[in-house]
Amino acid sequence: MIAAVRACSEQLEFGIRSVSRSVRDLTPEQLAFVPPGFGNSIAALLLHIGATEASVASLLAGREVPADVRQAVLLDRYQPAVGSPIAAADPGETTESLLAKLQRARAELVTALEELTEADLDRTLPFGDKPMPVPFFLNLLPFHIASHYGQIQIIKRFLK
Repeated sequence: MIAAVRACSEQLEFGIRSVSRSVRDLTPEQLAFVPPGFGNSIAALLLHIGATEASVASLLAGREVPADVRQAVLLDRYQPAVGSPIAAADPGETTESLLAKLQRARAELVTALEELTEADLDRTLPFGDKPMPVPFFLNLLPFHIASHYGQIQIIKRFLK
């Protein structure tokens, strides 16, 4: 495996383990709670992480996100345009249902990462209004989950 891809994969694995441990004992009410002045719940953040990973997986593989993955992570709702709010999670989402969606998106991402070659590192992928090189995404993904893990930890401070 390419060194940059291996580093990304290891960081993502650490990230998903940390997020999973952090939310495993939360109730559906706690997962859906949005603290005053905040824009997201823990559930919405988990779905957004999955939607982002499914999106990047499809970009890396040069294909559309498979319909079952799109539905599983509710991609259209949880991968908003930059600066737009993340949609609220459906009521009744549980830790198990949310982590299952995240794991399905992660499986797609891992497959796409494992298929990358050295030549792929020179490719660019669409990102907003300009193309970005593949290494940008390899650096973005671990930062993305770490950033939202931090938000989850802050929201948890508001829970009773």
